[in-house]
Amino acid sequence: MTKRVLGLISALLLMLLPGLAFADAAGTAKGVDPQADALRGTTTQTLVVGSDIFLGDKIQTGPKGLVQILFADSTKMVVGPDSSLTIEDYLLRNDGSAGKFVVDMLSGSFRFATGNAPKNKYQINTPTGTIGIRGTAYDVFVEPDGTTWIMLYHGALRFCSNSGQCEEITDVCAIGQYDATQAQNVGTGPQTTGEQRASLQERFRYAMDQSPLLREFWEKNSFDCLHKAPDVPPPEEHHPTPPKVPDGPPECEGICTDNRP
Repeated sequence: MTKRVLGLISALLLMLLPGLAFADAAGTAKGVDPQADALRGTTTQTLVVGSDIFLGDKIQTGPKGLVQILFADSTKMVVGPDSSLTIEDYLLRNDGSAGKFVVDMLSGSFRFATGNAPKNKYQINTPTGTIGIRGTAYDVFVEPDGTTWIMLYHGALRFCSNSGQCEEITDVCAIGQYDATQAQNVGTGPQTTGEQRASLQERFRYAMDQSPLLREFWEKNSFDCLHKAPDVPPPEEHHPTPPKVPDGPPECEGICTDNRP
């Protein structure tokens, strides 16, 4: 009997161990391209598919690196090439206490989609400001100087510069931008033309091409934002002025042929 009880206990522990290991991790790398590392304290771990992501990890990618992370609350995040971010806090910390979802996007390109946690628990920091979230999916590009660009796919965003100036965007394909001193609503992707559109296409790489991403990290609204023909107002219609019709019969010069004097 004792051996049977011990066997049952051992079996239960084996079943619980994967869940316990995941509880200690903030999320899991579902897709990884080479040149992706997690700096964890004084050690560096090369990320592979299935690697755990922990609170405090600083994730860095090289020129061809890419990490697609699924967090325990179903939040999804993409870290693109030449990018860096830190997991500052997570909803369930490693010690079991409650926290918020806080990440620092330090530089590069990112995609973020909220999961099942209350929306006021999410906070995205960049070097020049913060992004608050209400049920949202969006892409971010952080310039080397900290200037931050955002393109919204659904939901709403409120973003604030370090100086305290804030703006909000709610439309599909809406674009926001802020630096340390000011925040502004730039408009929407389909409204852009020329050099402005070309610069946005360089920044928002996954709006241009989602093929490097796993399907669960795609956003259906993203393709039209910078592929759709610009929203140019139709040209004004010009109607030619009709020729003026004389009130009476035309006057003759010389001899008239219709028997008029």
